[in-house]
Amino acid sequence: MSTAESLLRIVAFTRCTMKPSHSLLLILLLIAVAGCQSQDAPPPSAPAMPVPEVETAQATTRAIVDYREYTGRTAAMNSVEIRARVSGYLLQSPRSADSERTQFSGLARAESSNRAPSSEATDAEGTGTSEGSADRSIPEVSVNEGDLVKKGDLLFMIDPQPYELALQQSKGSLEAAEARLEQANKDLARSDALLDRNATSAAEYDQAVATVAELRGQIENLRATVARNQLDLEYTRVRSPIDGLLGRTLVTSGNLVAADSTILTTVVSVDPIYVDFNVDEQSVLDYRTRMLEGEVKDARQATISIRLGLANEVGFPHEGTINFVNNITDPTTGNTLVRGTFDNDTGILSPGLFARIQAPFSSEYNAVLIPTKAIGMDQQGRYVMVVGDGNKVQRRSITMGDIVDDKTVIREGIEAGETVVTSGLQKIRPGSEVRLQGAKS
Repeated sequence: MSTAESLLRIVAFTRCTMKPSHSLLLILLLIAVAGCQSQDAPPPSAPAMPVPEVETAQATTRAIVDYREYTGRTAAMNSVEIRARVSGYLLQSPRSADSERTQFSGLARAESSNRAPSSEATDAEGTGTSEGSADRSIPEVSVNEGDLVKKGDLLFMIDPQPYELALQQSKGSLEAAEARLEQANKDLARSDALLDRNATSAAEYDQAVATVAELRGQIENLRATVARNQLDLEYTRVRSPIDGLLGRTLVTSGNLVAADSTILTTVVSVDPIYVDFNVDEQSVLDYRTRMLEGEVKDARQATISIRLGLANEVGFPHEGTINFVNNITDPTTGNTLVRGTFDNDTGILSPGLFARIQAPFSSEYNAVLIPTKAIGMDQQGRYVMVVGDGNKVQRRSITMGDIVDDKTVIREGIEAGETVVTSGLQKIRPGSEVRLQGAKS
């Protein structure tokens, strides 16, 4: 029977057996006693909190290599300034509009048609051509600014007419000298025969010998002149000395260019391509220490593979090797210049691009890895929540290493095979029990 029911029965009984004033006093007393009893009653128990559900993963081991990242710039392996090696009027140059090339090429043909009929046209290789074929000896420049060119491609054409005439003149002088030498040899032979019969003086014989020697010297000089004129004629055809990317044309057709001083354009090689990057002093010292301990190889003596990523690329998709380490450290920055070489058959790399470099800093070793998302951060540093006996979690401080894909190397704090919480860290505290949703490795 409840306290309320008991009070009702007592009140009904007092109304029948006691005076009204006494019954009222008794009723008030009973209500006060009932109130005290209700205050002493224990409160109802709260419902139990549910065990939080979390995702977990096991710490695994994998053979990895430590890497460090740097930034640098791509650079051409060969960069050539194309200069005029002979002076003259520029007939043709690389252009995006072929009409301008045709205009000045036509001017060259018009000048060639005014040559004397007896003149012999000679091409850049020194091959004589018949009268009227001089216009055909001037080739057309077929490349445009920005083209990929091959070694030997024709880039510019300087008016060859003055050099063709100089070559013809030197060849004529050479032929005349050779004819005089032939006659001098005959005179020497006659003088020698007469000297044997005492029909001439020794002085005349000596003069014949000197004449032959002098003519031979003249012929050697004339042959050198012919070779020089031949070379000058070849230089009127300005060709690319390397395979590479053609730059902007700095001198256009119709201008007068000077030998060795006028830069016409540039050509830079693009395959393979260099990447220059600076390594800080601390990294250099760390690497040397590891090298002395036998953990890594000397980059100057061994082939060290490196990886490259561009500004718009994820990761480091390009593979290359280190081919140069500078012999000094810059005292103003503390950096050491390192150069890598990368194949560039796709042409995606060009000189001057920003590049991210990943260089190895250890030999291969077995490391403990956990998902990176399992790592938390508080005032005490980096930590993970490890699931132990009874599915109770404990906080574990860790020392992190490199990040490998979506996992992180753990140098201290976790052993392979231990289970860590990967999601739901905000729902748990050290010592709390968890319910595992499913282990992921």
